Amino acid sequence: MRSPTVYASLIVGLWNSVTLAQSNVDTAHKFAWQENCGWLNWRHGAPMPGDGVRVTDTYIAGYVWAENVGWINLGNGSPPDGVHYPNDPTDSSTFGVNIDPNTGNLFGLAWGENVGWISFDTQAALEPYQQQARLDVCENTLFGYAWGENIGWINLDDATHFIALGPVCAPGDVACDGVIALSDYATFGEVFMGPDVPADCPTFDSDGDADVDLKDFANLQAGFTD
Repeated sequence: MRSPTVYASLIVGLWNSVTLAQSNVDTAHKFAWQENCGWLNWRHGAPMPGDGVRVTDTYIAGYVWAENVGWINLGNGSPPDGVHYPNDPTDSSTFGVNIDPNTGNLFGLAWGENVGWISFDTQAALEPYQQQARLDVCENTLFGYAWGENIGWINLDDATHFIALGPVCAPGDVACDGVIALSDYATFGEVFMGPDVPADCPTFDSDGDADVDLKDFANLQAGFTD
């Protein structure tokens, strides 16, 4: 195990290329499991308390820490278009993990110096079994599996340990980043279908009446900031 001094110096160097932001991963649910690498910590508190992975509504940024294999980079937090990392096969610097805001499915690549590329493009192989890597915006939880050619499957929702976002997001704040922006507005529009549509999703059902309706739409507009 590396000493705290070496640990700190390594992480400071790595973070020079990543847009810093406090992690929104729940401190109580921050571990994924990989059979050959062990536990993967998505909110490790390095170099500063609260640091780790940040999940937005269209991409993921930051580093995961694996005690047995080191750092895994999920993206630098600055996709060129502000929405998705291009993952250009001719330019390895453009990699990162993305989220489809309409389905919650993850796609794109992560990189670990000691494990190589990790693909979150598991929809084609695993969606028939509902095991594709994805974000459930109602549960604020990651589900399914990612694939590393050199290490195998990464389980994002082990029965006991899983990746969840926290604290509980404000109604309409799909990205759970404290800002209700255009992207949140668009995702709400996918769910909003008029009065008397049942829903069990506090992110959209702001008044808790089990119905995503005009009152919830009005509350979203009141908090709209972009």
